[in-house]
Order: sequence, then C-alpha cells, then structure tokens
Amino acid sequence: MMKRLSLACLLAGLALHAGAQVPASLDEVWAPVRVGTPPSDAYIGLSLLEDGEIRHYNYGEQAEAGTFYLSSRDGGLTWRKVSCARGMLYADRRSPLSGEYVRLANMGPMGVYCIRTEGGIGGDRTLTRVTDTPSIMIKPPVFVRGGRRIVVAAHGGVAPKGCYTYVSDDDGRTWRRSNVVTSPDHRGGGFHRGIRWNHGAVEPTLVELADGRLWMLMRTSQDRHYEAFSDDGGLTWGEAQPSRFYGTITMPTLGRLADGRLLLFWCNTTPLPELETADGVWDDVFTNRDATHVAISEDEGRTWTGFRELHLDPLRNASDYALRGGGIDRGMHQAQFVEVAPGKVLASIGQHPLHRALVLFDVGWLYEKERFDDFSDSLAGWSAFNYLRGIKGHCSYNRVEGCRVEPHPEKAGRQVLHLRYEADERLVEDARGAVWNFPAMRRGRFATSLRIPEGCRGVSLLLNDRWFNPSDTVACHEAIYALRLDRRELGIGDDGWHEVALEWDLDAQDAPEARVRVDGRLRRVRLPQLNACRDGISYVHFIARPVAPLSDGRCPGICVERVVAEARD
Repeated sequence: MMKRLSLACLLAGLALHAGAQVPASLDEVWAPVRVGTPPSDAYIGLSLLEDGEIRHYNYGEQAEAGTFYLSSRDGGLTWRKVSCARGMLYADRRSPLSGEYVRLANMGPMGVYCIRTEGGIGGDRTLTRVTDTPSIMIKPPVFVRGGRRIVVAAHGGVAPKGCYTYVSDDDGRTWRRSNVVTSPDHRGGGFHRGIRWNHGAVEPTLVELADGRLWMLMRTSQDRHYEAFSDDGGLTWGEAQPSRFYGTITMPTLGRLADGRLLLFWCNTTPLPELETADGVWDDVFTNRDATHVAISEDEGRTWTGFRELHLDPLRNASDYALRGGGIDRGMHQAQFVEVAPGKVLASIGQHPLHRALVLFDVGWLYEKERFDDFSDSLAGWSAFNYLRGIKGHCSYNRVEGCRVEPHPEKAGRQVLHLRYEADERLVEDARGAVWNFPAMRRGRFATSLRIPEGCRGVSLLLNDRWFNPSDTVACHEAIYALRLDRRELGIGDDGWHEVALEWDLDAQDAPEARVRVDGRLRRVRLPQLNACRDGISYVHFIARPVAPLSDGRCPGICVERVVAEARD
C-alpha cells in the first residue's frame, strides 16, 4: 500500500503536463495533485469564504490581465473564472468577530492602506490610511487572541533593512507598527567566492502559539530562515536567531489547521556557492527555487514530520528555463494555503504563470513511512539538471540534461538512471547528479539496486536533510552520510546488479554510524555521521564528481534501476 501511495506522489509533480486526472472527490485526494494555476504570484489572493467558496484573486505580482478571480465550490477540484467590475476585491481573511474581510495593501508612494468590507464580501469597502511609509510583500492578516487582534506581517521602507508587523485592536480601523526585526548580513568565505544579496530580514510569516506568544519566520540571506518571538501580541519582537529550517532568499509560510496542527511551506533548499561577481547588492542568479516543501507539527513547532517535496517545478529541466514566458520571476518559491475540508489542504505556490500551481493534498500523506521509485515515470520525481553558464532574464540560468534515463539493458519495458561524469566547459559546474526526496526519517533505511562497472570512479551516494543542486559538490561536504560507490569497498566483483543499502539511527546512544549492506550482507565499512541532523534524513543524492578519464577515454558511471526509503520504527 505504501508503495502505491508513494508512486501517486511521484506522478503529482508533472500533473499538468502529463495530464494526470484530478480526483472525482475530496475523499480521493491523498498525495499532491495539481488542480489549477494561480492567476498571480502565490503569497496572497487565496481566500476561503464563509459559505465554502474558494476564491483566488489576481491582485498580486505578475498578475494576469483583467479584473477577475478564480472560484471553486468543490474544495478546489474544479475552477471557473469570474469576471467582475473594476474595484478593490481584496478579501483574503475574514474577521471571526465582525465577519468583515480585512486586507492591508501597499499604495506605492501613498503608503499603506487598510481595505475592509462593510456588510461582508458582497458589501461596500472602506479605505483607511495605515502609514505614509510604503511596505512591500504584505501578508494576509492573522487573527490572534480569539480574533480581538489582527496582526499583519510586512517589510520595506525602513532602515536598517528588516521586517515588522502592523497590529489592530479594533477590527482593522486603526493600526500600530512594531519594532523592526533584522538579521545579519551574509559575509561570504568558505565555498563562496562572492557575497549573497543582503536584503535583510524580509517576507515574514507568523502564527500564534498555544502559550500566547507569536512566532515569526523570515526570509534571510543566510543558509537558514531566521525566527523571532513576541510576548505582547506582535507589538514588540525579540532579536532574530537562526531557526531549524534551511532556506535561502526564499519565502516561508506558516499556518494552523483547524485541529491545531501547524503547517510550514518553504523551499528546503540550498543554492550553489556564490560567484565572484556577487557583491551583496542584488542577486546574480537564483539556484534553489525548484522545489516547495511542506512539514507538519503536532506540538507547537517543537518537532516536525514530513519535509516532503510538495511540488517540483515542471520546467526545472528546460533548456530555455530562464526566458520561456519572459525573463521575470519564476520557480516554486512563495506559498499560501487554506484547509478546504478536515485534513485536506489547497496550496497556492510559485511565481510566473508557467511555473506556479494550485495543489491539493491530504496531510496524512506527510506521515507516510516509505517511498519507492523505479523510473517507470522517467525523472518525474527527480532533480537531475545542470546549469549553462550565462545569466539570462531575471537572475536565471538555462539548463541541460545532467544525467539520463535509458532503456533497461536486460528487462524489456523498464528503465534505468545512467549517471556518469561528462566534462563540459559550457556548464557552471559539470559534476553530474540526481536528487530524490522521501519522508524525513531519524531512523531509516535507503536501498538501491544498481550496477557499478569496472573502472567507475568518483561516484558517491549522499544522504542529506535538504535539497542541493544536482551538480553541487558542496553537498559532499554537507551530507549526513556519504558512501563512495567503489567496487572494492563494497565487495562487488562483477558488473551485475546489486542491492546497496544504508541503515541509520540518528538517536543511537553511541556514535550514530550508518551501516552498509550489499545484497543483504553486512559490510565492515561504517559511515560516520558527518554533520548534525535535527529533523531526519529526507534526500538521497547520487553525484559523479569530476575525474580524469580512463586510458581509453571513458568515464564509466553507474546505472540505477530502483530506489526505496523506509522508516525503521
């Protein structure tokens, strides 16, 4: 049963282009399935009305032309476009006390205004100035203290660069602003030859905790999202500190389900090292926006489950990635969600019309204990591209095939992944890799059936807790466990197919080494834990690093026919 569900998840990544069928009812929704395309960038515009209608307005960045919204009355399974008169259709969130819809909006040099309904969604609108200072990326309102207070997260217009919250205690009629929360600048060094775009702490998201505190996560230029807490309902915030969540120059989104569990949407990804041309003023190129992840917490954020890829960019392997549809923002960064039925979640994610998606899933999918793949759907669930040199459009590279799926040499109708190093001066990095996600596991087993030909060198199997670019050799240094796919070390003496398995227990009282089995037999090799891992291993990364060719000019690689990850309780 687990394998069937995991394969359903595998198919979801290319649902739009592969023609995957939308379920007939919400009861059939389990693994993520794409059900539509948001009309604008995903962080605002999605609204669940009191009668169950879902609307997605088109008033965000990169919005489609016209005045309209998308409407669904079956939980997001099907949508229709509703045209309407020009006007202010802002209606993200409804006050639980008054029933009115409230939204803060940036009016450019005029500052920030509050748009509030009078008489519900079909009534009039009032427009009240909040501040003369512009803000950007203003998030939907969060109602705290039983609805008596509204808190809105935003950033921009302040020095030093940082984020803050607007607070209202009279249902949106008057507002106060909090102190500014900042984060340290990226300083470069190590693997970096330059300095990341130092934009400060921005694009904050927040949730009210059971103890009354507010918890904020924010986008930063560091390797992790930063977090801060407020003890007074968002008027003052403590100093920001690194959170447990990896994420660089991407937007996190926190929220709560009706049963009290917390959800987090974010890009659990690490970009390539910075180029020498990166000077900290503006981003040269985004290389970590190809996957959106989601995790769930049952204990107010102390522990988390899932860390699963909700959606992979359907154009992640495109040769014209940077300019297809115009050279503007793209990728799977940014998210907003609503719970359309108990445990059923509709998420709006991504930027650019060719990349963003409306995705339905059941949160039970986050609790799965296993995932399996045999390449029967090619690389639908994998990241396996390389970047071509030369920044195009808005901070983007075009891509090429990094490794390929080929017909199985012995089993008709089956496919294998063929991965080997191929030198190519056109590429930003010419290491070749393939990256695959599974549910995060602190105690687990990963197994793969593969063939290692004579003369194969420089190929490794990495286990990690986040997505790295397939070609990023930094992943070898940041991995939790790393295994060289070396015939001598593994005790393999032929070119046949062999099962290689890694078993780990991050909570072991002694040194949490990973054990290695080949064809079920325990090998003497023990893999030390190379880096700390707080929430469990959730990625395998096959990587072929640059090596000199053999005397006959070949660089033999590996072939993989299947992979499986399973938790060990």
